[in-house]
Amino acid sequence: MLLKYMSSDLLNSSIADMGSGVQLFVVRTESFYTTERIYHPVAGAKDTCIRRRRTVITDIHQRQVAEIVWAGRVPLSISLKGETLDGVTPLFNGCESVTIVYVTGPLSPTVAHDPTSVRSSPHRSSELKVPTRIGAVWVATRHSLELRCSNSGKLRSAFYLNSVQIGHRLRPSPIPGMGSHFLEVHDVHSAHMVEMMVSCLIMDILRRNVFDVSPHDYQYLGPCRPSDPTSRSLIARLAGISRA
Repeated sequence: MLLKYMSSDLLNSSIADMGSGVQLFVVRTESFYTTERIYHPVAGAKDTCIRRRRTVITDIHQRQVAEIVWAGRVPLSISLKGETLDGVTPLFNGCESVTIVYVTGPLSPTVAHDPTSVRSSPHRSSELKVPTRIGAVWVATRHSLELRCSNSGKLRSAFYLNSVQIGHRLRPSPIPGMGSHFLEVHDVHSAHMVEMMVSCLIMDILRRNVFDVSPHDYQYLGPCRPSDPTSRSLIARLAGISRA
């Protein structure tokens, strides 16, 4: 199945099945005000009215199937069909760190757990690997994002940014910004489809920050609370708290 984001804005787009032409999902993002306990350098922790961002995904029947509440580019909470996750870490199978594999030569693969090693060596062939709780691993490079089976390595899904469809294949658009975004689904159970789509959005943010690709263009709304477990995990830091 090939899904197409009908807008260049991944956080505000309808998603259609290219085979049938049916609109399967709609992604909408809006800001809202909320009161949270925030630490202030002078006054200490106090209740503060701040703006946050909320992304909602609805299905073909206009039912809400997912919600993400953001602090900058970091998810504070994620809801999936009634299940509420405390931040981004549970979505990635409790992963507190990531694996980055890079190659300095034809026969010298190296594993690193420090994302700065990739940024300081942009010419290395690098892969960012993050597990999920649906039996698959996201594998990201500077130019690609794929979901592969944890056991066999078989491709289960692939995300294509700024691409054009030529026949039955997707190719990078020859003109930046003129292509569309596609999500190709090979082997993802229908029960896991929404979770896969949510994790894909977050993985694209991680990919862009780790490999210094231009970040998704949306304004920063609200700080990440220092008391949040999310703010302490490496995955959350990779999502770009300081760059949001």
